[in-house]
Amino acid sequence: MHISRRLPPPGLLGRSAVLVLAAVVPVGAAWWLVEGTAAQAVYLGMVFMTVAVRRLPLAGQCWAGLSAGVVAAVGTLVGGSTPLLLVAVTVACALQWAFNRYSVGVAALLPSNLVLYAAIAPGNAPRIAVATWLGAAVTIGAAALVRMRVPPEPCPDRDAALHAAELAVGCTALILLADVLDLPRGNWAVLTLCLVFMPSTGETRTRTTYRVLGTAVGAVVAVAAAALASPAVCLVLAALCAVLTVTYALLPDDLLYAAFLTATVLLLFSSGRTGATVEIAVQRVEMTAVGAALAVALTLVTVLWQRRRRRGPA
Repeated sequence: MHISRRLPPPGLLGRSAVLVLAAVVPVGAAWWLVEGTAAQAVYLGMVFMTVAVRRLPLAGQCWAGLSAGVVAAVGTLVGGSTPLLLVAVTVACALQWAFNRYSVGVAALLPSNLVLYAAIAPGNAPRIAVATWLGAAVTIGAAALVRMRVPPEPCPDRDAALHAAELAVGCTALILLADVLDLPRGNWAVLTLCLVFMPSTGETRTRTTYRVLGTAVGAVVAVAAAALASPAVCLVLAALCAVLTVTYALLPDDLLYAAFLTATVLLLFSSGRTGATVEIAVQRVEMTAVGAALAVALTLVTVLWQRRRRRGPA
């Protein structure tokens, strides 16, 4: 189920608040002791693991966290070279294949991690790797305390391999498109593709629809909050949205998860400034639409391939 038909129970809200509070300490410490990019790396490391800890066993979670840090560090090193970035993203998609074999519910965030850090933190590999590992470790520990697990959904090897290949093609196409057209925040298109394009075609169509709608709703909420509230109030709203983001990730509810995640990111990364929030919101919605459209196209390719495989040779 992707849309919940009830309000989240108080116990679930409490578990979500524990996870968010666990995030405040390392993110705040990184921001205070190091700098803003390190704090973003801690935050993104925690976001990456929020999906992984729900489906993977402890050993798989550790491998996912380790891989996330390595991929993020590589992203900082190849950010200035499109050919190297394309090679690296192909390797990241191949690594993601191993996690998708265990469960189709594990979103393909390794390539998006790579592209994000190639854009926001060039040449900062050791610091970004350590910060990402710290964020992953905090999420693994907090998830164990609140028992944040759902049963895995194994994916056949052939379908997992096809997904990895299509994901590599899709990420490559988006990177080249952003480079040729000089698109602002093109990395968000890659992030959307990785979040919604899953080995299960029905899952992909559903998540694509909900993520686009949720992103639009979250963008409107963030813009309205920035226009009507002070920066301090915006930070409080961002914290509340962060709790609800985790809550609806646990239910799960893709529509509300995308809405609150978008609102959290826009309010945090725009510092509550209306002009910046509007600009970032518009760019995020545009890039989300681009990534979602490509996810739909790749889904159609998958459907055709599966139908042909079922028919067998003529």
